[in-house]
Amino acid sequence: MKLRRSWLAAVSVAALAVPAAAVAHPGHGHANGHNKSHKVQYIFRGTYDGTSLVNVTGGNHHARKAGLVDAGDVQFDLTNTKLDVADTNADLVIDVNDVVTGDQVLVQARLPRQDPGSQPFVARHLVDQTSPADGDSTDTESDGS
Repeated sequence: MKLRRSWLAAVSVAALAVPAAAVAHPGHGHANGHNKSHKVQYIFRGTYDGTSLVNVTGGNHHARKAGLVDAGDVQFDLTNTKLDVADTNADLVIDVNDVVTGDQVLVQARLPRQDPGSQPFVARHLVDQTSPADGDSTDTESDGS
């Protein structure tokens, strides 16, 4: 009988603890809930105008929603950007100087979802579609053997 009472008391305490634990973490563990602005991937497609400017003519949903497509030139910070471009100036270094004015480019940037902020946007990746990197093309020459 004593064992039955202690078991019943333990179950009662556990039943009271479960609703208290559920109330202790409102919002499913998210601090600030929906007020937090998450960063998302913006993709811009356009023509490189030189000096980190791109005349944006297309983009993903986020770029279009922010009004950055067909709105003129968008400026990017390309200092730490991963570049996929051929060595067009033959200096054996792949850098921003290899992107030629008039090239078709694709630029990726992680920016806040609701408001991308002010320009220049920090670009994560730039792909030159006019002058692709050497690794993207196939070598069809043979060595003569």
